[in-house]
Parts: sequence; C-alpha cells; structure tokens
Amino acid sequence: EVDKVSEIDISCWLKVLPDQEKTTKANNWNKTVLWETIAVSLAGSIGTLAYNVFNFGWATIIPDRYLGYCLNGISDFVGANVLSLCAKKFGRRYTIASGFLGATVFGLAALSDCPISGEWTINGIASLVCKSLINLACSGTYLWMAEIPPSTHLGFVYNLAGGCGVLTGFFAPPLFANMELSHPKSPLITMACLFVVGVFTVLCLPETKGLPRAQTIDDVVTRRRGQPFFPRFGSRTTPGRVAPVIANAVYCDGDTLVPDNKTVSKSRERV
Repeated sequence: EVDKVSEIDISCWLKVLPDQEKTTKANNWNKTVLWETIAVSLAGSIGTLAYNVFNFGWATIIPDRYLGYCLNGISDFVGANVLSLCAKKFGRRYTIASGFLGATVFGLAALSDCPISGEWTINGIASLVCKSLINLACSGTYLWMAEIPPSTHLGFVYNLAGGCGVLTGFFAPPLFANMELSHPKSPLITMACLFVVGVFTVLCLPETKGLPRAQTIDDVVTRRRGQPFFPRFGSRTTPGRVAPVIANAVYCDGDTLVPDNKTVSKSRERV
C-alpha cells in the first residue's frame, strides 16, 4: 500500500508533470509581465531624463556654478536617504509616486524668476528641491526594476528598462538645450507633464514591500491581486483567493496547487 504523503492524489502529480515543461516554455511571456516591463521602463526613462537634464543646467540655474554643483550633490544625497526611509515605511509605489508628484509641483514653481535674496530666485531654490525629488523617484524606479519582474525574466527586464533609461538620459540634455533656446520655459513645462505621466505609471505597478520575490509568471499574477489602482488581467485561481507563492508550482484539476518537482520526486521514490 502506498504511503499517504499528501491529501492530493499522487496520480494527479504524475499526470501533470510531463506537461509542466511544455507549459513553462509556452508561457515565457504574458500580458501582465509585458505591461509591467513597459511601465517600469517608462518610469525609469522619465526619471533618468529629468535627472540628466538638471545635471547639465546648474551653471545657469544657480548664480555660482560651482556652488550649484555642490548643492546638486547634497540634494541627491538627501533624495536617496529619504527614499531609503520612506520606501521601508510607506512602500515603493507611493514613495516613488510622491517623488514624481513633488517634482511636478516644484518644477512648475521653478518657472518663477522672482528674487528671494541677492541673486537667488525662486527658480534656483525650487530647482534644487525638484532635483532631490527626481533623484528619489529615479533611484526608487531602478530599485523597483530588480524587484518587479519574476526571477525567470529578471535579467532581460532589468537590462531593457535600464537601457531605455540610459538612452533617454543620453539624448535628453541636448534636446532640452535646443528647446530652451527657442522657448526658455518649455523644458520645465515638458518635464512637469512627464512627471504627471510618471505618477500614474507608478500607481499602476504592484507594491513589492514585504513580499517574497516572484519566481514565475504565476507568482506575478498572484502578487498583483488585491492591490488598488492596478488592472487585473485574469489568473488561474478564482477571484478573491490568493494562492501561496511557490516556485515551479503547477495546477491540477483546475484549482488545486501541486507542490514542486522536488516534492514529487521524493513521492515517486516512496512509491
């Protein structure tokens, strides 16, 4: 008599195992992973674009260019540390979205050239605060690039999203410099519009704080379920039920979760 190793029938395990490898190969991509890849690439590109545009503009923003670049480094340091604290407390999604939203507000405030003291204007002060918030959002998005994709797609997604950000950041400074020659305020207005796009893009991505790393596409679908502002595309489990995140898990009889290959291998030996 076969020992009982689980409440699930061993015949069910043996039935689904031959098809598991075919299913994994057939589902290398689905629209959930594709959408998350596009969204995180867009958010990273917006953050890198604005980060590099400001990096090349302090000579005209701050009265003393050397002081400007020193303050720029301080603002980056502040943004990175605020990200570290807030991401742990409030989560990645709302922290990064707040960074983009704050950058929108201070980016529009930087349109004003009203003097504050001496050669200092609202433009200079608001630009420093805006740059700190941009660094918060940009650094947070690059952190997210390593957490959002499943392990099976991590290398490809991270390189694609990071590559989009690098290319955008490379071409943005000369493009925005030419825009400023024709319309001096157009770079700030354009970036403010892009920041708004960044806010909504980030809110459509899943929160990863405190969650185990997604190993497969099924784990990505499970992780997303129940999170606000995020579209639901369909999954293998019934609505309202969240399956545990298990690497290499397969389904049997519609809604039963079968353990991974190692467990089944041990069960075969016992048989």
